[in-house]
Amino acid sequence: MSKILAVIKREYLQIVRTKSFILGTVLGPVIMGLFIFIPVLVSVMSVGDQERIGVIDASREIYQELAERMDFKLKDGRLKYVLEDYRLTADLEQLKDTLNQKVLAGDISGYMVIPENIIEGGTIEFAAEHVSDFDKISSINKALNTVIIEKRLKKAGLEPGEVSKYMEEVRFVTQKVTKKGVEEDTGGTFIVSYILVLILYMTLIFYGQLILRGVIEEKSSRVVEVVLSSLKPSQLMAGKILGIAAVGLTQYLIWAVFGVALSSYSSSLVSSFLPQASGFKIPSIPVYVFVYFVVFFILGYFLFSTLYAAIGSTVNSEKEAQQLGTPLTMMLVIPILLMMFVMRSPDSTLSIVLSLIPFFSPILMLLRICVLLPPFIEILGSIVLLIVTTVGMIWFAGKIYRVGLLMYGKRPSLPEIIKWVKYK
Repeated sequence: MSKILAVIKREYLQIVRTKSFILGTVLGPVIMGLFIFIPVLVSVMSVGDQERIGVIDASREIYQELAERMDFKLKDGRLKYVLEDYRLTADLEQLKDTLNQKVLAGDISGYMVIPENIIEGGTIEFAAEHVSDFDKISSINKALNTVIIEKRLKKAGLEPGEVSKYMEEVRFVTQKVTKKGVEEDTGGTFIVSYILVLILYMTLIFYGQLILRGVIEEKSSRVVEVVLSSLKPSQLMAGKILGIAAVGLTQYLIWAVFGVALSSYSSSLVSSFLPQASGFKIPSIPVYVFVYFVVFFILGYFLFSTLYAAIGSTVNSEKEAQQLGTPLTMMLVIPILLMMFVMRSPDSTLSIVLSLIPFFSPILMLLRICVLLPPFIEILGSIVLLIVTTVGMIWFAGKIYRVGLLMYGKRPSLPEIIKWVKYK
């Protein structure tokens, strides 16, 4: 046991003293914060400068009122969109060609063509050099629809102001039901779930690759031959895996403190720096989420790290390791690809089955816990299956590790690896 503890201490101190660990630990909370604040900032910030938009109004009924409706303002108080009236006095195609040249020259950002029969139900065309600014297109479309609907109502003998009262949109608020009560959720559950799962995914890959590279370096430098003279291969593998696990838990502890603080004060911070986003709220994160987060990190880490260690012992370079490690990495990538489905229906039969598969459990079961807490029997079942699989993988990887660690030269074939497993 003392030999394993010595390896754990060596691996732990060797990593936590590095600049990359310190930098990663500091940047982790910063990135977590950016994942929350940047989307909120982007959603409320004003983009671009004043734009000039040409209007060909063949009906001669829309332009004036549309110009009044397009009263969107920039932060400096200027109108965001300035409309320019182009009367249809010649051929329409010729006028379009002229405006196309103005768009390409940067004189106007785009132009719209309003047909003569627009009140009866014609189609409006909008042309621009790029049409990916959905906020602009939505604003123009909304203003046009408002003007045209009012025109239609007046022609029908109805008062637009009175009709609009009956057509006023209903405010729709989403609320999350918890054991503590009901709290408003404006998308925070999605963000929290996404961030926690992404952190778990990245750290499982990062620490697995760390073990992989460490084994390859020790094997290629022949240091392992000296080390194995004083302890068994199983002790070396156990010490290496446990030492790096301690590094991961240390990093998670620091991040957890930051996560709790962010969950408690995020709404007030967002309101202070971005008053426009005061409606955005991060839901309170239950303690059990952090507990399960650590549990699934530990189990997922042991499952994948033992296999990464086994792969590292069978190869002689990182290039060979990448080829062998691709299927293992895909076991972590596939749950990420299934995230949106599980988020939409966390209690569906398929989501339950997927979250019980040991290689998918660390990510998908944690995701279900964040979105909609499953029955405890399902969580317990995934943990038990994960433990049983991990124990089996430790036995399997240990058999490969003890032989492969001292094998050099040509990479072993699958039949040779199977023979290693059968050795007593």
